[in-house]
Amino acid sequence: MPDSYKIVASVGEDELRHLQKKDVKDVDVIEVRLDLFSRNYIQKEMKKKIKALGLPVLFTYRRAEDSSVRSYVKLFPEDVEGIIKDFNDNSNYLDIELNREDTIFRNYETLNYRIIYSYHSFKKSILANEMNQFIAKSKPVKKKNPIYKFAITPENIEETADFLNDIKLLSKTHTMIGICMGELGIISRVFGDKFNSSFTYMTLGEPKAPGQISVDTFKKMRADLFKSPQSAKESKED
Repeated sequence: MPDSYKIVASVGEDELRHLQKKDVKDVDVIEVRLDLFSRNYIQKEMKKKIKALGLPVLFTYRRAEDSSVRSYVKLFPEDVEGIIKDFNDNSNYLDIELNREDTIFRNYETLNYRIIYSYHSFKKSILANEMNQFIAKSKPVKKKNPIYKFAITPENIEETADFLNDIKLLSKTHTMIGICMGELGIISRVFGDKFNSSFTYMTLGEPKAPGQISVDTFKKMRADLFKSPQSAKESKED
């Protein structure tokens, strides 16, 4: 697997509380879904736990209507300002939604985080020209080039193929992440790098999005596909 294809593990409070370093040995980035945490944990325990894991962190906040999992509580900017300040470094990431005018992260464009601009649709796909329109409207940011993430729900395999080919096309000029949610999206999660998608999102517990798979499943599927012809033949003979 190319070094540029990063495994992001999405976690809520239940998972983060129990994670140990050994549990994230195959993970590149921890996505902290702030909407799946209590205020108390964010403000009193989160910093120490993330530091102990020693991985880059991606902070994401999804509103109830933009998520397939139930949130703990509605948060406000002042609830997360402390934790965002603690990890304000260009090795870490913030998720900013392209299809929303507001964000819980105040003045994010002036911070040192690398920005992942994201778009999610639980109902339909999106065309390349629509993606370009969202990209064109995104705010310039202070540090590094932003990453553009599009997560869609295809109706059929043709839409899946068209979307992934559009991601590959857009990757010529932007750093892209392309995810197809649901059963049809497995190829985008396991082999997204073949379409120049730069990150893939996994789970270490309960899925945080439709079709999300575990890190172990991801590794097994990659290993099964990339077995050498000789080893595959020997396995068949056994």
